Amino acid sequence: MIAQQKLDDAGAGVALFRRHVLPLLFAGYLLNFLDRTNISYAQLQMGADLDISLAAYGLGAGLFFFGYAGVCVPANLALQRFGVRRWLAFIFISWGVVSCLMTLMHGEKSFYTLRFLLGMAEGGFVPAVNFYIASWVPPRFRSRINAIFIMAIPLAMIFGGPLAGLLLRIDIGMPGWRWLFLIEGIPTVIVGMLVYRLLPASWRDARWLSDAQRDALQVVMNEESGVREDKPASWRNGFEAFRQPRLWGLLLVLLVAYAATFALSYFLPTILRGQYQITPLQIGTLLMIPNIIALAFSYLVGRSSERSGDIRWHLALVCAIGSFGFFVLPSAASVSISMFLVAVSVITSYTIAYYGPLNAAIQNTIGAHAGPLALVTSIGALGGFFGPTLTGLIMQASDGKWQLAAQIFAFSTLASAVLAVISVRAAAQKPRVLQGNH
Repeated sequence: MIAQQKLDDAGAGVALFRRHVLPLLFAGYLLNFLDRTNISYAQLQMGADLDISLAAYGLGAGLFFFGYAGVCVPANLALQRFGVRRWLAFIFISWGVVSCLMTLMHGEKSFYTLRFLLGMAEGGFVPAVNFYIASWVPPRFRSRINAIFIMAIPLAMIFGGPLAGLLLRIDIGMPGWRWLFLIEGIPTVIVGMLVYRLLPASWRDARWLSDAQRDALQVVMNEESGVREDKPASWRNGFEAFRQPRLWGLLLVLLVAYAATFALSYFLPTILRGQYQITPLQIGTLLMIPNIIALAFSYLVGRSSERSGDIRWHLALVCAIGSFGFFVLPSAASVSISMFLVAVSVITSYTIAYYGPLNAAIQNTIGAHAGPLALVTSIGALGGFFGPTLTGLIMQASDGKWQLAAQIFAFSTLASAVLAVISVRAAAQKPRVLQGNH
């Protein structure tokens, strides 16, 4: 048993992590998601300008994840070589530059190439953050940290949609979709510079932690995850976790979640324009509603999961909710745009809220091992390829109809709910609410 004072000091240290470190990581993920999904709005003009079909667009959107998946493991191994602060700064600046270069696209081949390169540039970010959180934060605190981190996605969509709608209106020297890529890529480079200057490598380098808090974080981490500070780090450590069938069940849940998330992200503006003939600015404004709802829902799920000590049933319920949303989406679309937005809100809540409990379950299974955590992201990213690619092919073959894709995701997310029950270990006991963790 860990002494209560140690738990309280560790909780206070994690609260300081949320205050000093998490906002920087949060801003990075907001820009990360914005820069990878802004093509969903750019396509409203870019498709006609460059003669890119729905199938080609879906393939290009998905190719991002091939580049992404290919670099996750080597990127996290490089992180161990160069250090988290320098490596994350390099990643930010690299993907910011590639995002700006999207302005120069002139056809399908350049679209495919730049999307692949953007995936390579972004691929190291989420694995690095997973490793960083698993190194910093003891297991009992991770669900809420992950839930807050993933809230960057709905915030990116809340502000990104209306911003994209406004940027698409620019017609000064080049079309608005080119300005969209340029203007949204520059802030990423700036944040990369801030990361290099401000991010502490570990709790040992965080001057805003007391000695008692550093010691407590180390003690609680050692007790809960079996980490030993004197054990030499190796890139091979942790891969034995992949022998566990439970982990592969979690990875299947992750694959489905990635596929559903990015199919929705990349095609929702196109679906809305085709279904209701509205402008990009109207689309961006309307899509603020589902993301505001998802923002609140994700936080509540993460908070409830941490306070109750339960991951299994929170994750299963979130997947079941997503399945329900996909099942009713086609009929809701035929009723009215308001009912369509209600169904989209349900689905969007799933695509955000799954991350907190699922990522905590995976981190708790693998531990603070850079290579294995990165391999998890690579495997999940394959879902990001198949989801948009499948949706694009279906819509291209059916003259823009998307209902079959919705039904496929409805059944796959329902299967994810069952897998969550099977694959997540039950909590041994309900954790006490700790000081500094409110």
